[in-house]
Amino acid sequence: MPGAAAGISETIPTQTMDSNALKNLFQSVTPIAETEWQHFEQYFTSRKLLKNETLWRENEICKHLVFITKGLIYGYHNREGKEIVTNLYFENAVFYDDYSFIKQEPCLLTYVALETTELIVIPRIALYEMFDRYKSFERLGRMMVERQHTISIREQLNFNSNKAEERYLNLLNSQPGFIQRVPLKIIASYLNITPEHLSRIRKNIADLKA
Repeated sequence: MPGAAAGISETIPTQTMDSNALKNLFQSVTPIAETEWQHFEQYFTSRKLLKNETLWRENEICKHLVFITKGLIYGYHNREGKEIVTNLYFENAVFYDDYSFIKQEPCLLTYVALETTELIVIPRIALYEMFDRYKSFERLGRMMVERQHTISIREQLNFNSNKAEERYLNLLNSQPGFIQRVPLKIIASYLNITPEHLSRIRKNIADLKA
């Protein structure tokens, strides 16, 4: 089970950070004035996680919003000593531990880098300051939460109604190449099936393509 970091994480010089992808994501939700964005950018820092390094642990308080510029993170909780994977975050994902970030109570999951991962990190206190200061950011926050909520509902409905093979194919279509990046045991846990079941699914798909 991933625990302590495989090494020491690195801090990336702020001036090398490219926040354009994050800016474009937010601008796709609601317009933000350039002066307001420049104010927001002052709060950004960069962080690099090494493979198997933990971002947040279960029972820690989540105090930052993060955006993945490069890499991959998964979230899991422990059930009777077994990792149950519930979240996969690829490039251009913006996220936090919802419950912990909002309530400022302990995280419900542990978040671990599956490969070297680069992040833009934004303090919670800075985000709330932007909400209070600018109407555009107050609207952005509301719309992002609403959008994520509807996406989560749709994904949960699809997850509950689709067979494991359909869920695997959906993941394959939405994230081409993920199979080379994510260990099979983590994919199986995420799909709520055994590794043996996943192997049979992959074999069936390969046979159909043959």
